[in-house]
Amino acid sequence: MKVKTWCAVLTLFLTSVSAFAQDAASYEQRIKQLEEKLDKLLKEKEAPAMQLMNSAEQERVTEPVALSTFYDNGYLIWTSQDGAYKYWLDGRVQIDAATYRGAANRLPSGAEARRARLGTKATIAKDWLAEVDLEFADNKVEIKDLWAGYAGFENSIIRVGNHKSPFGFETLTSSKNIIFMERPYVDAWSPDRLLGISYSRWGQMWQISGGVFGQGAGVFDDKDALTGGGAGTSQEPSFVGRFSIAPMATKGHVLHFGVAAAHRKPERGKIATTGADLADRLDASRVLKLDSRAETHVSRAKFLSTGDMKFVKSFDQLGFELAGVLRSITFQGEYQQTRVHRSDTSVSVVADHTFDGYYGQVSWFVTGDVRPYSVSEGEFGRVIPTHKRGALELGLRYSTLDLNDPTAKNPILGGSAGNLTAGATWFMNANHKIMLNITRVNNDKNAKPGKDWAPIPGGVSATLTPVVGDDFTTIAIRYAIAF
Repeated sequence: MKVKTWCAVLTLFLTSVSAFAQDAASYEQRIKQLEEKLDKLLKEKEAPAMQLMNSAEQERVTEPVALSTFYDNGYLIWTSQDGAYKYWLDGRVQIDAATYRGAANRLPSGAEARRARLGTKATIAKDWLAEVDLEFADNKVEIKDLWAGYAGFENSIIRVGNHKSPFGFETLTSSKNIIFMERPYVDAWSPDRLLGISYSRWGQMWQISGGVFGQGAGVFDDKDALTGGGAGTSQEPSFVGRFSIAPMATKGHVLHFGVAAAHRKPERGKIATTGADLADRLDASRVLKLDSRAETHVSRAKFLSTGDMKFVKSFDQLGFELAGVLRSITFQGEYQQTRVHRSDTSVSVVADHTFDGYYGQVSWFVTGDVRPYSVSEGEFGRVIPTHKRGALELGLRYSTLDLNDPTAKNPILGGSAGNLTAGATWFMNANHKIMLNITRVNNDKNAKPGKDWAPIPGGVSATLTPVVGDDFTTIAIRYAIAF
């Protein structure tokens, strides 16, 4: 009985082993068949191996680069050991408050978030650069810098995207580094940031920059309704260039000369639906308006304005720069001129016009600090206090802009103004500072605030007629952090 039982068990075991072996062979055969089908499919489709990777594997096709983090003079920086990869945070917040004394027009006192920006800059694979900078102001998001660049050639850089066109010493200087709270009058008509391509090269004492630009990011209007905007007005290129030389450029001893020029086209306009043939309407849609606030931003009233100048073919700008550093003293000045060229038309009487403006400023570090200067950029840099209690700087500026051109036909009387500003800045450390500016605004008889911002005069008058030739004093303070 026992022998029969063991024989049955042995028979069952051998049967199971045989079945398992057959199944294993079958599985191996099926796997081999699947591998052959897969190889055939890859050859037929010529599919790269990348397609078989998951998303994480596709993002990491090379060895990861280790980055170290450190804090350098107010910036948080991530960099690889060899410096080929580098990223750093670039942000700023500026909170302003201002009051206006002696104005005949109602200029409201108040406070505002003047600027709030967040951006990042990057060096990628040593020679490739990139920058993204967004501004949050007036409850809007605006693209400031959005460009990629190549710096693989000796002492040079190529930029493509939305970036500052090379014109104007003060315009090119970062708002983190300007001496006064607001830039002078001539900044109002500078090209500033535009979409385009530019090339910069520098030597031991000089730099030269030039580029071809269109409009600023987000400006282009291609609506197809005649009353909707710039339909039919194509973008046209503008050319901007700048050269600067610093025969003296050591710490505490800087002498800078610069010249810049721009040939520009109006951005866009609205095409009239009646009154002239299409050609005249297209020319009339090329509108240029030059205007400026009174070097303050809490009150947006623009006292200087040419109004809409139609039939503008192009306008040329020319600028001259002088700046320097003598130990703790900094001086800076610019003269700029804008010439407006207008088209001949049978439906309107127009004339060419010329406008100009200039400023001069000087500042002194009571604490003996020295303002840095960059030859490769042709501009002043960031102040890093050398004392534990920070740095104190006092400044004085005179600025003027003349938008009057009383030609025989089609005269423009946009007003002129001359402002005198006294300022004091306490740099608490590399990141924080407090600024105080007092500005005396002197407007001529043609200067008046636009209806959008200050239409109601003082007193009990209920009319909407602004007071012309209004002189007043601005008292403003700013707290700023840059990181």
